Amino acid sequence: MGFAAGQTVVRRNVHPNGRVTAVETARVVSDDADGVLTWTAPGSQVMFRSTLGGESIRKMSLADRARIPTMLSPSTWRGTGTLILTPPEVTHSVWWFFEPEGAFLGWYVNLETPARRWSGGLDIRDLALDIQVAPDRSWAWKDEDELAEWTGHPDYWTADEAAAIRADGEKVVALIEAGAAPFDGRLTDFRPHPGWQPTTLPPHWDLPAR
Repeated sequence: MGFAAGQTVVRRNVHPNGRVTAVETARVVSDDADGVLTWTAPGSQVMFRSTLGGESIRKMSLADRARIPTMLSPSTWRGTGTLILTPPEVTHSVWWFFEPEGAFLGWYVNLETPARRWSGGLDIRDLALDIQVAPDRSWAWKDEDELAEWTGHPDYWTADEAAAIRADGEKVVALIEAGAAPFDGRLTDFRPHPGWQPTTLPPHWDLPAR
């Protein structure tokens, strides 16, 4: 089932136990053999895990996450407009960041499990390690500390699985350094449809994937 251009979808980070840990709303740009291309405008509705007092758990240790109750808290996407390509059957998505006035800021590679489609959007599991890429294609790993901290924990991945995550990232690095697609300049001049407003959560954002 394909998504229609202009449709609002959600991109959910879902733990293997079924717990949703983050939700972003987005507008579908296209859905074809290259993958699902979406646009998240500044001001779009998102939800992230927080403590009951509203504090982000982003840098919270695993020990604290295990003992402190958390909830999904509504927020908004701030700062950059973000174009996200989620290719089929691969372990990453590629993000293009833009300033509010449209200047291209660089790419971001989010290492994640292959996306699972459902009627309302895409479900992935974030794999901690990411790659930041400047417009000149210089790059750096991001969140290596999280990958290391979570390796060996029963809720996350083994040492062999962590090595596979990094190996998948290194394959993307080879594309970056070669200036190969999608790091070949495509979409760096993207402009959203002028009538598109920031996206909002659809009523059934929390349905189980089927």
